[in-house]
Amino acid sequence: MCTGLSYSNGNSHYFGRNLDLEIDYPVDVVITPHNVPFKFRHTDAMESHNAIIGMAMPIDNYPLYFEGINDKGLGMAGLAFWTSCHYFPVMEDKLNIASFELIPYILGKCSSVDEAEEEFKKINICNTGFSEKFPPSPLHWIISDAKRTIVVEQTKERGLKVYDNPYNVLTNEPEFPFHKKNLLYYCNVSNAIRGFDSTRFSPNFPDFVKLGAGMGSAGLPGGLDSISRFVRVAFTRLNSNIEKNTEEANIQEFFHILYSVYQTSGCDQVKKGEYEVTLYTCGANLETGCFYYTTYWNQNITAVDMHNEDLEGDKLIVYPVVRDLNIPVQNAK
Repeated sequence: MCTGLSYSNGNSHYFGRNLDLEIDYPVDVVITPHNVPFKFRHTDAMESHNAIIGMAMPIDNYPLYFEGINDKGLGMAGLAFWTSCHYFPVMEDKLNIASFELIPYILGKCSSVDEAEEEFKKINICNTGFSEKFPPSPLHWIISDAKRTIVVEQTKERGLKVYDNPYNVLTNEPEFPFHKKNLLYYCNVSNAIRGFDSTRFSPNFPDFVKLGAGMGSAGLPGGLDSISRFVRVAFTRLNSNIEKNTEEANIQEFFHILYSVYQTSGCDQVKKGEYEVTLYTCGANLETGCFYYTTYWNQNITAVDMHNEDLEGDKLIVYPVVRDLNIPVQNAK
């Protein structure tokens, strides 16, 4: 399971996600420069396009992106959507894009959420797989720029739908309209006890004693299920408060928000002997194109700046993920 997030502070905007899986996919940080051709199964190739950076599996010079941002300030991530997702066969009157092609197509072509929303008016997400080894993954997508966020879902009953997402977060099942409505249930959860010394329980709570900090958030769900994670990360994001507006402070805050729904090995068993963990957390500055990540095995934040590369090239640029933890000893001899 996964959690996507768009976050802003002042004029700085960040986009990224947690990738929660029981399988350790061999991902790399992959930069696709402007002139690496994107070949699509059912429509014309894109010979030149926006540059993209994100986590991906590069196979035969094709980047299978889990998420990414482009050099125009648009971010997009695919999250598991097992039950409701439906990919239709190729349709003659539609622009047929396979699910694995959707991030390259949208980020390659579009500069904003508004442009992406226009593209989806003609798109059918078709049921073509990358290969026999990699069949279509059931996904829905969160797409963000500095102004707004949308969610894209395709189901058998509704077809392809685009939803405005004022909460700037996404998890997994159920469909996004459920998550949006479910948040109403938690309207009385707070980051503080009302007035610091009174409660919502009653206007007159006999013998009320504040037992400690954080009592206003009692009732906030803490499970690893997607419904609980949506509520918790929305609460954390909406109440996030940092005084500094520096790159270091902002990216740390971004990671702190996603760490509020971090998955630890052993807590989410998917089958006997297999447990989901947060394989990586990543976030990118939509203005500067700097991509940051940590992994389950290495909590040090590592950065890759797409603009330190030649973005006019025609070959993928691949940086292996740094997995080994390096702990500095402050009083080393």
